[in-house]
Amino acid sequence: MQLQFSNKQIIWSSLLCFSAIAFPLTSQAITVQEVPNPRQVNNTWVTDKANILSNSTETQLNQMISDLEAKNGSEIAVVTVTGTKPSATPKAFATELFNFWGIGKKGKNNGVLLLISSGERRVQIETGSGIQSILPDAKAVGIIQAEITPRFKQQDFDGGTLAGTKALVNVLQTPTVNAQSQTTLPLAPIVPSQGVKPSPTPSQSPVISNSTSTGEDSSNPIYDLLGFLFIAFIPCFIIFRIFGSLFSGKSPFPSRSRYQGNNRSDYSSSDSGGSFGGGESSGGGGGGDW
Repeated sequence: MQLQFSNKQIIWSSLLCFSAIAFPLTSQAITVQEVPNPRQVNNTWVTDKANILSNSTETQLNQMISDLEAKNGSEIAVVTVTGTKPSATPKAFATELFNFWGIGKKGKNNGVLLLISSGERRVQIETGSGIQSILPDAKAVGIIQAEITPRFKQQDFDGGTLAGTKALVNVLQTPTVNAQSQTTLPLAPIVPSQGVKPSPTPSQSPVISNSTSTGEDSSNPIYDLLGFLFIAFIPCFIIFRIFGSLFSGKSPFPSRSRYQGNNRSDYSSSDSGGSFGGGESSGGGGGGDW
C-alpha cells in the first residue's frame, strides 16, 4: 500500500514538473501584434522584450538611430523577443513585423529591422526595398557573422547589438555621402579647340533695324494703342479691387498668414510623430544563429 502511494506521488510530481516546463515555453509565444511599437510607446527605436539589453545600451542605440534618421530619413528598429512562435520561422516573423509597423519612410522604403530571438538563438535582419542596392542579403549576413554573433556567443548582448547597429548605420549613411560627392563635382570649362573660329561676340552680331528700306518707321499705331490699354488696365484693376473690398468688407488680396497656416496643418497631419514612416519590406535581408 505504501509502495502504491509512492507511485502516485511520483506520477503527480512528474506531471507538475512537466507543467512547470511546458507552460513557460507556451507563455513565451508572442504575435507580431503583441510586440510594443517603440515609436508609439516612447518615441524611440528599441523594444527589448527579451530583457537582454541594458539601459545604457538602449540609450546609445536610440541616439545612433535618431542621428541617422535626422540625416537622411533612414529608420532602424531594434527588437528583442524570447521567441517568434506562432510564426513559422524567425524570418517570417521579421517580415510580418516590418510591414506591420511600416519601418522606413513611405515611398522610400529605407528601413531596417534588427530582430533578436533569445530563445531561438537567432538574429534576423529585414531590409526595405529601397535599400537593397546598398544593403544586399550577403552584406546583411556578413554584418551578423562579423559583428553580432561572435559577441552573442560570449553572452555579450549589449556589445553585439551595438556593433551590429553601428554597422547598419554606417551602411545607410553611404547614399548621402555619394549624393553629396556627385553634386559637388566641378564642371570642366569648355575650351575651344585650335583652328576653330570662335563665335562672334554680341558686338559683332548684326543689328536688326525697325526701319524699312526707305528709312521710314514701320511701327503700327494699332499695336501702340493695344500696348497702352494693356498697361493702363493693371492700375485700373487694382483700384477696382480696393474699392470693391471697402464695400464688401473682404480683403482685396489673399491672406499670407492663412496660407502659411494651411501649410502648418498639412505638415502636422503628414508628420505622424511617434510612429514609423510606412515603409515596406522587400523580403530581403539575412539571418544567423549563435
